[in-house]
Amino acid sequence: MPDGPGPGSPAPGVVLEIEGLRTEFRTPAGIVRAVDGLSCVVRRGETLCVVGESGCGKSVTALSILRLVPSPPGRIAGGRILFEGRDLLALGEAEMERVRGNAISMIFQEPMTSLNPLQPVGRQIAEAIALHQGLARRDAMAKAVGMLRRVAIPDAERSAAAYPHQLSGGMRQRVMIAMALSCNPKVLIADEPTTALDVTIQAQILELIREQQERLGMAVILITHDMGVVAENADRVVVMYAGRKVEEGGVEDLFERPAHPYTRGLLGSIPHLDDAARAGAGARRARLAEIKGSVPSLARLPPGCSFAPRCALAEARCREAAPPIVRHGPGHRVACWNAGHAAPGAAAA
Repeated sequence: MPDGPGPGSPAPGVVLEIEGLRTEFRTPAGIVRAVDGLSCVVRRGETLCVVGESGCGKSVTALSILRLVPSPPGRIAGGRILFEGRDLLALGEAEMERVRGNAISMIFQEPMTSLNPLQPVGRQIAEAIALHQGLARRDAMAKAVGMLRRVAIPDAERSAAAYPHQLSGGMRQRVMIAMALSCNPKVLIADEPTTALDVTIQAQILELIREQQERLGMAVILITHDMGVVAENADRVVVMYAGRKVEEGGVEDLFERPAHPYTRGLLGSIPHLDDAARAGAGARRARLAEIKGSVPSLARLPPGCSFAPRCALAEARCREAAPPIVRHGPGHRVACWNAGHAAPGAAAA
């Protein structure tokens, strides 16, 4: 069965469709394919979580959608990215600028490197509003202050005049969310939006994104390596490894019946409070599962399945040929020769 919808008009409810995306970088070690044949769809109003270890291609996928891959050394080498039926890769730069930050917005990992340190945050939000909505400077600033109120920043007028370094990490992230939502996007990409924030602020930021998603009816692509965040926020999940999609499914199905050994390894690494409570005080707690080894260099990927060197279920054909991604149940796809034989706890050698 093919991976993802075929060409033609977008399926009902689909706002973004990625088909066979390949993004690569030229490095001294050779060509690195950071995203290798990724296909998936994003539907209106849903949250699609993209998960995997660092270096698996999550952030490069996000940058590819917005055509922000630095060139050189990077380039989008193949595939299509269809937004409401239009291929973003075929648009001119002027057309892409009308999409970027307007119809599709992004919250970057680290707001201190994304916000201009030389301008007040209110002015930065107002610039985006004026550019995409054609408002006069005074009206754009008024809307910027209103957006700061919407994301629960106290004393919005005063905060609008502050520079990024004068705000806390949580407040800066709220500014980024206000900027991303200022033009009522249809798709919001949130790339590790809670990185380096304490757990209380993390919960507030994620709740804020959910509230704005419900208000606007927008789709959210949430990029994370935290499976706890996935469990609380996702409708569907794409698991990536070494630039490729290895599993995709609804969040409940994927958590209850993970089919790929790598997915099982990610889920096995999550601590469970109820297990600790059942063990009782002073009892020896079971060790968390680990995925031994490390992600291979994308410049020197092993033949066959990229996960085979770390997988307890690997056999000869796993090291000879990469498995295709196939249907494993309703709405569930997996790329593993032994998906049907994988047992809980058998993820890693």
